[in-house]
Amino acid sequence: MDKLEKLTQDYAAVLEKVKERRAAWQQKAKPFLIQYLNEVTARFPLKWKAGANEMMQSLEAVYLVFDHEPSGIVEQSPFSVVQKMKIGGFLSFSQTRNGQIVVWISFPFIDGMSEEKPRNETLETIEPEELIPEAIDRFIGKFLDEMIQWEDDARDEIGFIRHRD
Repeated sequence: MDKLEKLTQDYAAVLEKVKERRAAWQQKAKPFLIQYLNEVTARFPLKWKAGANEMMQSLEAVYLVFDHEPSGIVEQSPFSVVQKMKIGGFLSFSQTRNGQIVVWISFPFIDGMSEEKPRNETLETIEPEELIPEAIDRFIGKFLDEMIQWEDDARDEIGFIRHRD
């Protein structure tokens, strides 16, 4: 019985921690993050914006996203000319079911050029109170490093079909 008592106390403590995380997100972390990311986009004028996805309460996200824009790739046929669009990458601070925050990147992609889903990379899972300017700057820096690499060093074989031997 002692083990069961300890386990039930642990479970009750975990449930309380989830409530605390969700409250911290709503009251402090989310408003601060939205404000901070808006300040970043205003200070560093790129084709990007900050936003929030609040469709599902307690599973919300705040993000920094690059605008969609023409990729420079044009598909031509005798009947049409189609400009392929580059769907911008984004950095997301997404609330999980237990109130922690997953920081992740979705990479850009050229629409209609591949059947694969865009590549995503999880950077870190953190507590809401860890969303401080230094951490946010570090995540934005990693995001920008990855976007630079995607734009400059991509080795995708767009337009070519790989043949199996």
